[in-house]
Amino acid sequence: MNDKEDLKSKAIKGSVWSLIETFSLQIVQFTVGVVLARILEPKDFGLIALTGIFTSISAAITDGGFEKTIIQKKNLSPIQISTIFYINILLGALMTILLILLSPYISAFFNAPELTPILQVVSLSIFLTSLSQTQQTLLLKELNFKKISQIQIITSIIGGITGLAMALTGFGVWALVYAALVPQIIKVIFFWIKSSWYPIFKFSYSSIKTLVPYGLNILVSSIFFFMIQQFNVFIVGRFYSKTELGLFNRGNRFPELVIGILQNVVLKMTLPIFAKIQDDTSHLLEVVKKTNKIVAFVSLPLLMLLFIKAEDITIFLFTEKWRGSIIFLQLFCIVRIFEPFITIHRELLLSQGLSALLLKIFTITSLFEISLILWLIHYGILYLVLATFISRVITYLTYTIINSKRLGIQWTQELGWFPPYILLTAGMGLIVLMLQYVMLHFTDTTLFWRIFMQLTIGIFSYGFLAYIFKVSEISYLNSFLKIASKKFLFKKSGAL
Repeated sequence: MNDKEDLKSKAIKGSVWSLIETFSLQIVQFTVGVVLARILEPKDFGLIALTGIFTSISAAITDGGFEKTIIQKKNLSPIQISTIFYINILLGALMTILLILLSPYISAFFNAPELTPILQVVSLSIFLTSLSQTQQTLLLKELNFKKISQIQIITSIIGGITGLAMALTGFGVWALVYAALVPQIIKVIFFWIKSSWYPIFKFSYSSIKTLVPYGLNILVSSIFFFMIQQFNVFIVGRFYSKTELGLFNRGNRFPELVIGILQNVVLKMTLPIFAKIQDDTSHLLEVVKKTNKIVAFVSLPLLMLLFIKAEDITIFLFTEKWRGSIIFLQLFCIVRIFEPFITIHRELLLSQGLSALLLKIFTITSLFEISLILWLIHYGILYLVLATFISRVITYLTYTIINSKRLGIQWTQELGWFPPYILLTAGMGLIVLMLQYVMLHFTDTTLFWRIFMQLTIGIFSYGFLAYIFKVSEISYLNSFLKIASKKFLFKKSGAL
């Protein structure tokens, strides 16, 4: 088997495990999320959303840009990896202590005194993550998704059980806190047990000096990235009520779920794969094109179905008290369209060692988005979403123009990859809308069956249209399913 075929085999096998992990996690998180949303109030979710602003940025600082450095660099010595490990732990401890000390002031800023103890407990997750970050990154570098997936599934189930038990016994918002914290504790234990790598008792900053510029650029880029990701939450939390923030965040949750599936199944492998073929431009272009087309093939119809059925899904799952989140759900379906393609371009730049260029792009696009949000937020929350959408379009086009030159193609040629999937999605959407009209006016079906039938027919009609027009991704999915069935249905996989 040549290198190209071996890489393809690893990618497909990795996708299988990532798919299993993703759907297992989403089933658990979805079930737990629905139950918790029915028990708890939008304000509780708004408070947890505020903690995410600070934990996500702190996590980026704790990583120090070394995760992607480990993946991108082909040869690292044991002392270099151990040094990175100890730096991550030190940064994790410092960020946790800093958040604990600052939590009263953060709570006062958002006029939410109840946020202080919540943020102090949640901040412990930063240090816990640093304890197993290196082990997880090394497994990712080798495309060993099996171990990662098994650990993620088990810890997610434990977290879900914890959250449900606490919510049902009246712990309120603390159910959300410990549903996130407990899995981190278990995850540290499992990654240390299952990893074949352990740190040596040596620390040498001089050994990683040459890695620092690359990692530092990634660090600053990551901070900008998470600032932008959380800036909307920051603004809504500061200028609007915590209930409105909860509705805003809930509306973003389902589109985020769809993109999260792609991130875990496809996009999680882009950097390791791009890095392995970074010197082969023709092969790299082939893989980039295939990745973009697969993401478009999957993401566009899912976001379209979610957009069309937003009201029915929200009312059925979360009850009328979450009706205010419907408009946000639909708008974020549009905003999130660009996100996976932007991620592909970012990983492509990192695989080429161009962290400095990535930082420049991040800085310019981030400042533009922040300025636009601050300008439009006074007109209402919906204008904030509009600002985010405009920024995403400009960011995507910027990356497309830059990376197309590096791949030796015109940027318009890359845009030409997507029309078939847009047309297929439009065809599916039209079918679902006609079915929805018929069911609303000429049948007497329950809300559940209306959702189930329309989503099912939508998915099957999309697959049928793709088959009729011979979309190439159908053959890829066939290969994927054959490997999945052979590996997991006819063979016993090892237990964790």
